[in-house]
Amino acid sequence: MGVIENVNNVMEDGECSITQGEGEVLFLDFWATWCPPCQAPMAHNHKMLEENKEKWGGKVRIIGLSIDNDAATVKNHINTKGWTAVEHYHVRNGKCTADKEFGVQGVPHTALVDKNGKIVFMGHPASRPNLIQDFDDLLAGKAITGAGTTAGGGDDDEEFKENVQGDAAEAAVADFLAKSDTHL
Repeated sequence: MGVIENVNNVMEDGECSITQGEGEVLFLDFWATWCPPCQAPMAHNHKMLEENKEKWGGKVRIIGLSIDNDAATVKNHINTKGWTAVEHYHVRNGKCTADKEFGVQGVPHTALVDKNGKIVFMGHPASRPNLIQDFDDLLAGKAITGAGTTAGGGDDDEEFKENVQGDAAEAAVADFLAKSDTHL
């Protein structure tokens, strides 16, 4: 399993790395405080964690990866909104390359990593209308299907292409397929 290096921990004010623990499902949410379409998904992330923390027993981690200009802005926004159940990191620090590694061309942008470290979804959070079911399925070792998934979680390459905007669709699919056969 790989590591996301050189991120700033927003709540603890320091540089660190993000690693996946054994049997954990990760949901990586690239977002920004200034992005109106990012606000409802982040509020939903917090609510999902709060409502399912006992059921998931710490095995689902939702990780906010902010592309804001500075970590202090993110920390203030999170505290104001009360979105503290989500783990928050700042990735626009000149060192972290997670946005490039996950094909982030705009926000919101998410990636779902199964408990074995395999990327099984990448795209807009609205493409996954029932994330709670996705988390439950992945924790149970089941595959997910639908928009943004590939052979690791379904065979929906054409559907993934339709959800990628602009001329970068073919490149994004190739990049995603390469990463779906590797680990985080």
